[in-house]
Amino acid sequence: MPRLTDTTIRHTRAKDGVRTILRDGGGLELQVHPSGTKTWYLRCRVRAESGGKGIQRRVALGAYPAVSLSDARLEAGRIVSEARSGQDPKAAETRAVLGLEKPRTVADAATLYIAHLKAVGRAERYWKERERLLKLHLVPALGKLAPADVDRAMLSAVVDREARRQAKAKQKGVQTRRLGSVITALWRHLEDKGWLPTRGTADRLLVSAAAERSRDRILSDGELGKLALALGLLDGRTIYQREADGTRPISRQTLDAMALALLLGLRAGEVLRIQASDIQEDRETGFILLRVAAHGGKTAAARRDLPLPPLALRVLRHRQQACGDGPLFPSPSGKTAGTLTVDGLACAARLLTDKLSHRDAEGRRWAHPHSRCRVAA
Repeated sequence: MPRLTDTTIRHTRAKDGVRTILRDGGGLELQVHPSGTKTWYLRCRVRAESGGKGIQRRVALGAYPAVSLSDARLEAGRIVSEARSGQDPKAAETRAVLGLEKPRTVADAATLYIAHLKAVGRAERYWKERERLLKLHLVPALGKLAPADVDRAMLSAVVDREARRQAKAKQKGVQTRRLGSVITALWRHLEDKGWLPTRGTADRLLVSAAAERSRDRILSDGELGKLALALGLLDGRTIYQREADGTRPISRQTLDAMALALLLGLRAGEVLRIQASDIQEDRETGFILLRVAAHGGKTAAARRDLPLPPLALRVLRHRQQACGDGPLFPSPSGKTAGTLTVDGLACAARLLTDKLSHRDAEGRRWAHPHSRCRVAA
């Protein structure tokens, strides 16, 4: 039987509304439908382990001319070769349908990992930072290699190169540790999916990275007193009511949010999500409790009930009087329906820290209100 040519394929039409089948040999055929669509199919037999006839398979290869005659022949040859060795082509189709298709390169693996983080609902800031590190360091170095061909020495070299760059720039190695952690997480994801032949390639990848030095320190009693006075926790007057130095004052509700973070050791996001309904009385003990992260938190363990000390309860009651039954920390401008943002609170905390001349263990200012929680606890 003569083999197909592009001329024959282009001029073939379905006759009388019945599909026409053109065979190229070796199980490869082109079906021409009445609608004009032309689709490649391959019939092959998968070798059975017992040595019998095996299983007959019919595999779709794509539509012509998107898949050319030469491309169809190459793909058919590959599939037939794999089928003769016992690999079922239908298994590959099933993996693709279920989203389990094995990544061919490290770049593909990184893309699939980020898609996984999005699918499981990780925060946008979380997966974007990991995507940035992978695209900046791992993909340019190893992106074209198959994950199975990458060994521990290659991954360590990527991390060590960033460690040397940070050491030369006299930086602390924070990004080096993050990079090692992200690469380890990516490789463990590939291992859990069964896409790597061995496990543990990236485990403990951070051993060679320099240890991160803490910049935290304990505030002195005098500094704590100044901070409490500035937030209005002692006599109700804030630092901006005491010192009219011409600077734009931070709103009282923002200062109240910082005060709660300080008194209760809460994250900024946990404070800003508090609503009036989260303040409840325990009938058995008579304590006033705050339901933390009742409307969602960073982790499932973030949901907890805290007994409120008098100062924290006074702050919350003041917020209830100002805001009613809804969120206790609405947007200060009133222009948006949302609450005060974490970034807004962080900015206000930096301004207050500068005003009080508080610095960390290395003489730098603290960049986030959560730092004040740690050092004041």
